[in-house]
Parts: sequence; C-alpha cells; structure tokens
Amino acid sequence: MTATAATAAEELDRELGDPADAANPFGYAAAVGRDERDEFPEELCAVLRKRDFHLNYLPAELGGSFRSFDHSLTLVRTAARRDLNVMPGTMFSITAATCVLLHGSTAQQERVAAILRRGGSVAFAMSEAEHGSDLLANTARLTPAGDGRELSGTKWMVGLGHRSEAAYLVARTGERGPAAFSAILLDLDDRVGRGARVPTGGMRGIDFAHLTFDRHPVPADALVGRDGEALETAVKAQQVVRLMSTAGSLGCADTALRLTLDFAAGRRIGRTELLDSPYPQRELAIASAALLAADAVALAAARGIHVAPESFSVWGCAAKHVVAEAVEDLMLRCGTVLATRSVLRTEGPGGGLFQKLQRDAALVRVVDTSTVANLRSFAGQLPALLGQSAEPDPTAVRAVFDLAAELPPYEPARLDLNARGRDLVTGGPLPEAEGSGQATRLRTALAGLPAELAWADPKDNGLVDLAERFAWLHAATACLHLHAANRDDELLGRTDWLDAVLGYLLARADGTSPRRSAGPLLPALAVTRELHAANRLFSAVPVQLA
Repeated sequence: MTATAATAAEELDRELGDPADAANPFGYAAAVGRDERDEFPEELCAVLRKRDFHLNYLPAELGGSFRSFDHSLTLVRTAARRDLNVMPGTMFSITAATCVLLHGSTAQQERVAAILRRGGSVAFAMSEAEHGSDLLANTARLTPAGDGRELSGTKWMVGLGHRSEAAYLVARTGERGPAAFSAILLDLDDRVGRGARVPTGGMRGIDFAHLTFDRHPVPADALVGRDGEALETAVKAQQVVRLMSTAGSLGCADTALRLTLDFAAGRRIGRTELLDSPYPQRELAIASAALLAADAVALAAARGIHVAPESFSVWGCAAKHVVAEAVEDLMLRCGTVLATRSVLRTEGPGGGLFQKLQRDAALVRVVDTSTVANLRSFAGQLPALLGQSAEPDPTAVRAVFDLAAELPPYEPARLDLNARGRDLVTGGPLPEAEGSGQATRLRTALAGLPAELAWADPKDNGLVDLAERFAWLHAATACLHLHAANRDDELLGRTDWLDAVLGYLLARADGTSPRRSAGPLLPALAVTRELHAANRLFSAVPVQLA
C-alpha cells in the first residue's frame, strides 16, 4: 500500500509541476499571491477535482476514490505542501460526509455523494460563538412546526459556508445531555443568512461564514438518523477529521523545512556554512526530528484506523496533538534560523511563503478543536488505558506497523466514543530495539505512568497534563513499533532515525526542551538533508517530488 500511495503522489506532483518555478500557477509564488489577495485557489482545486482528489474520503460504492487513509494522507500532504488551501478547498466536506455515512439514510448518502462528485460542498455546522467547545450549551434549536420543524439560531465559523449548497447541521431538540441534539441535512438557500466572509490569519481565501436561521422551515425528511444521536455521531466523525488534518500540518512543515535548509546551505558565517554552525545546526536537527516523528505518528494512525477503529477516540486525538505541536515547534526552530527573513513579506525565502506556512499551520492546529479540548476528550479514559490487562492481538499490531502488510477495509461503524481500555500501541509488550538507548528510556517512562496517574489531580489540570504526556509517549511507542516491523526499510529501519525521533518525543513527554539533549537528534538533520538532496518528501513513504 505504501508503494501505491507513493506512486499516486508522484503522479500528482509531476502534473502540478515544480513548485519553486515562479511562473507555475500551482507553485509557491502563486500561493503567496493568492494569500496576499485573499483568493480562493480556484484553478488549483479545478485541476485536483479532475483527478478526483476531492473524493479521497468518499467510498468507492458512492463514486468516491477512497482506498485507505494512509493512501489519502500521503496524497493530500503532497498537494498541501504547495498550498494548504487545497485541503479546505476540496475536502472541507469530510466531516459532513462522514456523519451522513455513519447514520444517514441511503437517499441522504446518495444526495451528499452527488454534490461531492460534481465538485460541490456540504458544510458542517455545529459550533456556536458563545459556547465554543462546550457543545452541550449550544442553543440553536429545532422546534415542531406543521409536518416538519423550524430552525432558529446561528452557527459559527462554518467552513465553505458561502459556497456550500447543503449543510449537515446539529441543533437542540431536547433540554439536557448529549441526547438533546439532533442532526438535519438542509439545503442552504437564499433564506439562510450567511453574513460577510469571516477573515482568518491562516487559510486566507477560504470562506468561513456564520449561518443564521430565523424560523427556517425544515422538512421532515431532513432529519438524519434518529432524534438525539447527532452529538455522538459528530464526535465519531471528528476522529476521522483529526486524522486527516495531520496531512495539512505535515504539508506546511515539509515546505517550511525545505525553505530553511536551502537558506542555511546558501549562507555563511565567516568561512562556515550556516548549516554547519553549531546553533543553527542544533535548531534544524530538532526541527528535522520533529518532522520525522510527526510523519511516523500520522502514518501509523492512518493505518491504525483500519485495524483498530474502536480505539480511535484516544489514538486519533493523541496523534493530532503530537503532529500539530511538533509542527508548531518546527516552525519556531525554522524561524530562529531564518531570523529576520522569517518576517519579511517579499524578500524572505519563498517571497513571503514562510509567513503563510506559519499562519496556515497555526490554523490547522485548532481548526477542528482547541488543543485543550482535544486532550480533555480522552483524559478521562486514562485510568482504563493504564490499567488494561488484555494484550492486543500480535497479528493486529503487525497489520498496522508493517508497511508492506495489506490493510483491512475501513469500517466507520466500528468507531466508538470510548476505547474501553484498549490500546493497540501501548497495551502490549514493546519490541526490542538493539542499540537504542532511547528505547530503554521509553520503557521506563511507560512503566511509570500508573504511578503518575495516582498522583494526578483532575481538579488541577492533572489529568489533562497526563493526557499530554501520554500522547507523546504513545507517539514514541508507535515509532518503536514501526522500526521493529520495518527493519529492512531504508529509513524506518535505521537506529539513528529511531533514536532521533524517540529523543525528541521523550523530551516533549518530559516537558523539557529538546535542546537540553540534542545529541541523539543530530542524525535527524542528516536524514532530512539526504531526503532533500534526493528531492524526496520528508517521509517514510518514498515519494519522489517534481
């Protein structure tokens, strides 16, 4: 599957041409120009739609091009390295579509699929400005009216809200608890107030809207599933969205590191190349380790959702946290090396591209949920996870981490709100890693988690802080499994790769700066320099770039 994903990504990248070519309408300079003008990437999205790129999350039985999540992840991050806006421009309907796939009727599923196949979009409308992540406090309400219902209220920051022709919308139909909310699939006609486009720091040119409804008529057949099941469905769908959002973070990080390596290789301090100077070298080693770790974590999660979707209420959130935070760290390190040029709008590397990458990555970090809300979503599961006794099936572990293994079909109906103490990554014995001192540190850290849980005070951020530590250790364990299952792989099989990513992830788990123990991270810079020289994606998936 990895080879197939690499081939598809290479074909797409070749068609889009050299991104560094200033005359390329699908290149970096064009992306910066659109960003400055707040323009939607119409031409780029049109080319992608011709390749069915926008259907990479829609099942084949509904006319989509989805094969597997690791395949989609690689394809999407390869496109997003040119301009993150290709993701919202073509794939913002993933949340609504996933919800309808989970509990919509056959007719509703066909309706959504038809809109997507012709290049349209279906919005997802749940958040409200006054309540943020406190979804149980939302007030938009559906009330009985004649043979149907009426909808009143405002939905906040709806992606593609101005151009979507329909919306999956969650509104209150009861008084208390999660079962007080229901979902409708609603046409967005002229009676819907969409307001002015909401400008954002990142993803400039993508239209966000506040949708307002005032006793808006809702036909009876607009109800999706049953009354009271909307929140449960939406939370399950968000597990998929968080996974795919990592492709956007990785795309931004890939280009940011590439720009910075080029800059550092072309600058000198006296007679020394900037890339070989101790301080910039350390910063770029940390940035490289962060990206290599994030790549491995996202790849493992994209395979894991096929094998163990029941545990994705934890796995997906942990992967999202680690990838987003690692990429934020990478941006900081690259900015340190670029110094003044990181803030120049026209003269910096890429003609202002680095600033766009920073802004876009910052928005991806929070676009589906806030950082704290993401950690809180699984913090309460830690006692069950750390007390699990049943070990995962070794066959399932191998299916996830052996990149040559075929994945089972994705079964969204197996997604769950609670992992019930099951974790395929940390729940079993750790594989051996000969010659890796960092692997020993990881074993010690995992063994100490139950004691840390006993001291964690849920009234004083204790569980949330432990959830963050667990996320970094979970990521490190996934990297160890990948190394063990792919010892012949040119990247994952390397012990210096393993020690670099583990060194970075363990430092983050400890809440310390990776600068304090950067020695094991230095080989990560050698790896990214090798990949860059070969014009390869910074990934374990061997994608040759245009």
